[in-house]
Amino acid sequence: MTYLSGGEKILIGVIAAFLVIFGITTLRSQIKYNSPFAVFFSKPSEVKTVIHPPAVQTTNAVVSENLNFRPIPNRDSAPIKVLTTGTVVRVISVENGWAKIIDTTGTEGYVANNYLRY
Repeated sequence: MTYLSGGEKILIGVIAAFLVIFGITTLRSQIKYNSPFAVFFSKPSEVKTVIHPPAVQTTNAVVSENLNFRPIPNRDSAPIKVLTTGTVVRVISVENGWAKIIDTTGTEGYVANNYLRY
């Protein structure tokens, strides 16, 4: 069995230290972004919360009767305009009987969902 010289020991020590430091850094980044334990293993300033917006799925619909196009989903709000029968609109979402739509001019607003045909 051969023994290492002083220079070889230092070189191996430097390489080992580099691998340990690099490994810890890599491990911390994986814990930080890929683990529920990020709070325990990272400094509070390092924990990043990434919020992804929900995917918006739209669909086309046709206005079945002349229909008030409103800025908010409320019958008491003044209409922006009246959409005529046969107008094609892009439906973004539907909630509580109101459809959030984009009309042919690109304006967003709300209409009563029961007057749309999908």
